Amino acid sequence: MKKTQTAKLVVLFESDLPNMASHCPQSDCGFSLYKGVLIQWDEDQDERILKFIDLFPDAIRSRLLVAQEHEASVALLWKDSVPAGYREGAEWQVDGDIWHVTESLAAD
Repeated sequence: MKKTQTAKLVVLFESDLPNMASHCPQSDCGFSLYKGVLIQWDEDQDERILKFIDLFPDAIRSRLLVAQEHEASVALLWKDSVPAGYREGAEWQVDGDIWHVTESLAAD
């Protein structure tokens, strides 16, 4: 991952993405944009990831680049630093299930 100097844009490469899909190649699982966040789907396309993102305050969500859920685990990729409360090990309740942040990284 790298930021361009002129526009401070983050350029993502496939190797930067979480790729937690276990039963399909990531290219077959697909991607969506939701409220400015790239959703990286896994094989079951659990739409509760959208509810999870809705839990974020706008100021926090605006810093999030990529999110992926797999088996109640969540990977997050941020524009800059990882906000407190969103680091690895954090837990969130989503529709009665406990989701664990297993990866939370900032773009360099």
